[in-house]
Amino acid sequence: MIDLLWWNIVPHSDYTKQEIIVGKCLDEIGLRYHEQRQIGKYYVDFLVEDTIVVEADGIFGHYNKADQDRDEALLALGVEEIFHIKGQTKEEIYQELQEFLCQNPI
Repeated sequence: MIDLLWWNIVPHSDYTKQEIIVGKCLDEIGLRYHEQRQIGKYYVDFLVEDTIVVEADGIFGHYNKADQDRDEALLALGVEEIFHIKGQTKEEIYQELQEFLCQNPI
């Protein structure tokens, strides 16, 4: 079971354009998710089906040593998969999500 703190939610006005598009794509695919959830001491962009973290990293990504440590900590807390999205357009994001889901069926 993932250690969640459900009362810590970021207002929609603080979402990036990419995060808004990811949310719309997840809706179209029909996946159940929570936005901006806290797991342990970390916030994640999307918690999908209560076990998969989807991070909207942007075109440059944010994957450095601190991000690797964060991902390892999230996995230790019970997250099954962490997926980092780099696409910016709806088409790119949708394709990345579809490819991830083909490799990691939910």
